[in-house]
Amino acid sequence: MAGSYNHIVTDDGNLMSNDQMMISGAMIENLGDAYEAIEELYGMIWYLAGMHPGKEKMAVEEARQNYQDGLRIAKKINQRGDE
Repeated sequence: MAGSYNHIVTDDGNLMSNDQMMISGAMIENLGDAYEAIEELYGMIWYLAGMHPGKEKMAVEEARQNYQDGLRIAKKINQRGDE
């Protein structure tokens, strides 16, 4: 799979910048690669939502509404200090 989660995050687990994803050698080279990465993320979201039986749709909607909080959590956990 050319487009995957591992192709859009850095070695320390941070989301790559748009520029990082577009540099030569990056694996997200076209819309097909982008779709594959999105498909993997979609599956990951629903896998995690499945940990809340009977409330999966609610969990996904809550995550959608609060994704900025998720970005802040990831930044803190991965100790990203460049922004």
